[in-house]
Amino acid sequence: MIGGGKQKGSTSAGSKNSWRTLPGTAPIKPLAGGKRRSPEIFRFLALIFMPILLVGGIVLSVIYFKNTEKSFKIITPSKLVEKIIFDTDGVLPSSWLSTVIELRRDTNMMEADIHAMKQQLEAHRQVKSASVERQFPNILKINIKEYEPVMRMRVVGSNDQIELRIVSRSGTIYQGEGYTEVILNELPYLQPYQHPEGGLNPLRGIDKVAELLDLTRRTQPNFYKSLKVVSLEDYSGYPDMLGDVIEFRTTIVPRVIFGLNIDFAQQLDRLGLIFQYLKSRDNPALKRIDLSVPGSAAVQFEKGRIRTY
Repeated sequence: MIGGGKQKGSTSAGSKNSWRTLPGTAPIKPLAGGKRRSPEIFRFLALIFMPILLVGGIVLSVIYFKNTEKSFKIITPSKLVEKIIFDTDGVLPSSWLSTVIELRRDTNMMEADIHAMKQQLEAHRQVKSASVERQFPNILKINIKEYEPVMRMRVVGSNDQIELRIVSRSGTIYQGEGYTEVILNELPYLQPYQHPEGGLNPLRGIDKVAELLDLTRRTQPNFYKSLKVVSLEDYSGYPDMLGDVIEFRTTIVPRVIFGLNIDFAQQLDRLGLIFQYLKSRDNPALKRIDLSVPGSAAVQFEKGRIRTY
């Protein structure tokens, strides 16, 4: 009987056979997507914040150690300086050291100021460069490189006395210590050029003169031995200056003139040929040989006549 609402209501609401348990109806489970999404979010956040935390940790560590940094004094056991090894490529004697540097007998190896010693050594005009090093436990090693002498010159000293000076390849002028008479006698005298104001300045352009001297020594040794004076009266000190010459004064020929703008080897070859020719003519007395003439040489004999070769 299609009846009242009471029976109908109890059947639809109170019965155990609700829609959740109807045959053929699968139970509905909560979506699993919510659980899977949480680990992905955590991994994403970790990728972002982990580098930030790492960098921040490093920065904080640096700041901490910088603020807590302490200085430590390291004390190295060191002995007294008991020996000095002195070496030079020149002529300075080991006794010269005591005139340049001061070293007490009770000087500790670490107390020895090797930088100040280097400066003191290089302040000496004969010294080109110097090195000072410690060799533990008790040795100082000093190595000197000296300027190479190419000429000597006479100057007026402080007491109006004539004094000897050495001229190096680079034009440095120094007193010269340790040179023997044999070495000094092999060096020709330099007559330097003078500036208009009267001051002597032989420093500029001396390397070019040294080049000519070296070549003369190798190719014309007998002529080089006769060399007494190198005159730079007509040399400005600038090798490229047109018309400048270098003059040799020797015991064979009073004056031999070399041009700066002509190859030195070519001029010396011509000089050798002239000597050979004059030897075949019983070596007539000469007054001057001018090799600065392009393509030839002008030879002036003692009797006054001039010939070109």
